[in-house]
Amino acid sequence: MSTTMTETEVVSFTLHLTPPPAPAPAPRAKPRKSHPPTPSSGLLYHLHTLYLFMASDLKTLLLPHLIFGILGSLSPSIVPSTGAFSSTTIPLRALRVTLWIALNLLPFTIANQRLPHAIREDAINKPWRPLPAGRLSRAQAHELMVTGYVVAGAASAVLGGLRSCLAMVALAYCYNSLGGADVSGVVRNLMNVSFYMCAMVGTIEVAAGDSTVAFAPKAWAWFALIGAVVLTTVHVQDLPDQEGDAARGRRTIPLEIGDGRARWSVAVLDLAWSVAAPVFWHKGPAGFILPVGLAGVVAVRLLRKRSVRDDKVTLMIWSLWMLSLYLLPL
Repeated sequence: MSTTMTETEVVSFTLHLTPPPAPAPAPRAKPRKSHPPTPSSGLLYHLHTLYLFMASDLKTLLLPHLIFGILGSLSPSIVPSTGAFSSTTIPLRALRVTLWIALNLLPFTIANQRLPHAIREDAINKPWRPLPAGRLSRAQAHELMVTGYVVAGAASAVLGGLRSCLAMVALAYCYNSLGGADVSGVVRNLMNVSFYMCAMVGTIEVAAGDSTVAFAPKAWAWFALIGAVVLTTVHVQDLPDQEGDAARGRRTIPLEIGDGRARWSVAVLDLAWSVAAPVFWHKGPAGFILPVGLAGVVAVRLLRKRSVRDDKVTLMIWSLWMLSLYLLPL
């Protein structure tokens, strides 16, 4: 038998051994570039960006302190020389206080959100905020923050509350740039108390239209009591943010003592303060109804509804509970 291969067989054999050509690579898609917004982006775009910086704090900080400032300025128990109620007094005071709080709150929130670890946290907890959403660069945020502080200081020199404004600038630097918000849950709560105290005094001065307003002696004891309330319960705001806080290495009360203990601490102390505050103002039975009722709702939700979404709702009810305490001096 002949073992010599014909030319046709050699060609066929070679074709079988030769691997098929590799398919041509698909064209690579060009990466999308994110461009920082420019002035041509539109006024509404920039106003919305400013709103997003403050959005989380409007209902928990701006609104409660607005009401605290107006009610405090109209309460003889807080400001003995307060003016009388009128159809124009409250709207004008509300406008002044709203402007003052917003101008002071904006640079503080930018300072709180502009650092790299804060952006990483917000990418988890609040991806809609301006920096993780790519609405502006960190450099632009820094420029906006500095401008905001200058505007807030100038406005405070005109509207009142300049001392509170300058104190909050110092607090913002310690809280954000020096990492005061991250080192310890207790330190974090103490700094929150300091911010609340500055805002309380500042809003009353602005609402009263007098930076040298003379507070009643009992007013300072009331401020201290509210400070104690904030110190022992404000970590309710950290419950929905635990994942992001843990990712950035921030130490908060829920992460330090555990989620369950943190919830119980707020639930019990909310109820205790709801009794102590009306007693401070010598209220009758009716004065206990709203604070105790809202504190009960907060307590039940803290212990029974523990999702992130539920905790955000509970935080809103906690803010309403704080408002119920602010009503007591009237």
